Amino acid sequence: MRRNVLCIVCEDISPLLGSYGDRVALTPVLDRLARDGVRFTRMFSSAGVCAPSRAALITGMYASSIGANNMRTSSADRVGLPPYEAVPPPAVRPFTESLRASGYYTTNNAKTDYQFKPPLTAWDENGRDAHWRHRPAGVPFFAVFNLEATHESQVWERADDPVVVAPERVLLPPYYPDTPAVRRDVARVYSNIAVMDRQVGERLAELDEAGIADETVVIFYSDNGGPLPRGKRELLDSGLHVPFLMRFPGNAHAGTVVDDLVAFVDVPATILSVAGVPVPKHMQGRPFWGDQKAPPRELVFAARDRMDEEVDHVRAARDRRFKYLRNSRPDLPRYQDIDYRKQMAAMQDILRLRDEGRLDRVQSLWFQPTKPTLTRCTTSRATPRTARTSRGCGPRSTAWLQEVGDRPERPEAELLEAMWPGRVQPKTAPPAIAWRDGRVSIECAAEGSAVAYQVDGRGLRPGHWMLYAGSFEARSGSVVTAVSNRVGYAPSGEVRFTVP
Repeated sequence: MRRNVLCIVCEDISPLLGSYGDRVALTPVLDRLARDGVRFTRMFSSAGVCAPSRAALITGMYASSIGANNMRTSSADRVGLPPYEAVPPPAVRPFTESLRASGYYTTNNAKTDYQFKPPLTAWDENGRDAHWRHRPAGVPFFAVFNLEATHESQVWERADDPVVVAPERVLLPPYYPDTPAVRRDVARVYSNIAVMDRQVGERLAELDEAGIADETVVIFYSDNGGPLPRGKRELLDSGLHVPFLMRFPGNAHAGTVVDDLVAFVDVPATILSVAGVPVPKHMQGRPFWGDQKAPPRELVFAARDRMDEEVDHVRAARDRRFKYLRNSRPDLPRYQDIDYRKQMAAMQDILRLRDEGRLDRVQSLWFQPTKPTLTRCTTSRATPRTARTSRGCGPRSTAWLQEVGDRPERPEAELLEAMWPGRVQPKTAPPAIAWRDGRVSIECAAEGSAVAYQVDGRGLRPGHWMLYAGSFEARSGSVVTAVSNRVGYAPSGEVRFTVP
């Protein structure tokens, strides 16, 4: 029997959970999940912000290698470019198509943000009503639920809500000034995490109520590091290091702690491995669990390019102790003056103190007018001038860039032209439907395409499209409707065929 897989994804938190040793956090549900399962201590996002990291999480590819690393492609108008979708190489598809082709019912509730619109072939259900309960009887599921209570925006949008963690209890890292506004926002982050923890409990309770908890692998993680200044968007550990928990049926492996280096690019391959589905050879990610488990990584990598209206190009390589940053634009400061983030009271306070010359040496590092081409540091709290680094970290990062086809200095306009010639979105060629040997077959000449289809305007439920994975029977007079899809391309028009 194949296992169900449930992913519970929150937004914008570092490992501020009791199970990760945080004495301020109020996270009883997640702490129990950690006790009952496996806790990964060195999971890193492949980007410090949501859309590029989610591109890696849906494809198993580095966002910087598939044209998806600028935050967001849909907001390129902020730098004078038209909104666009990333176009990966033809082999790259949402990994959920592999699950669907292997018999899984896949649901996503509800955030995508992949840097491209999810094709019809990606999910059986995608939206606010999507739920594993809608699957046909006896069919295994892969389900994602996204929890928004901890998103960066909730720091200011919930600023006046009661807190469950008092501001005077929080511990501030040395790169923050100790002001009431900073303490309030840090307390708000902890309080939002407490809200999210309860929401996780509600999703786990659904499994218990359905009697399938012992048939389901549960995975919990955040989409990138914490929402506060010098966290989210950065390639420091404060922007990349996230909690990651897995609970297996029967609480197998309960209490296990894994210190191996793992990264978001590895998550799709790992889910396929756990589900017993072959990992596609093109994936850059490596399974870190299951029958297809690969050897542990020696290094993890991450990339940063445009963030909203601000442009920079940074690449990171990290081993178990040290981090190496390559700055392609050393003429730019580390800090990016992003309007969205300035809605946060803590950010406003930090900028005010900067302008008044009242930040200390460590707090001022973020605002240096330039930065070195190469930066080496030991931890997220170390100063960026720390001289030591792991042997070979720099050369290995250069080799990684070449291996994955990452070109940090490439202007976004040039990237757009390569993917959308003339800045026009390419369109997927239409499918061809045929009747052969008493069965319906569908083909599409477009390289990298997948086909969604319905019979008599229906799938498994209203609005549902099935993934074509092989010829099928249909009664005479039935109307088969098919649409070809390729990631980043516009879908083909609908093609209809009446079964003889």
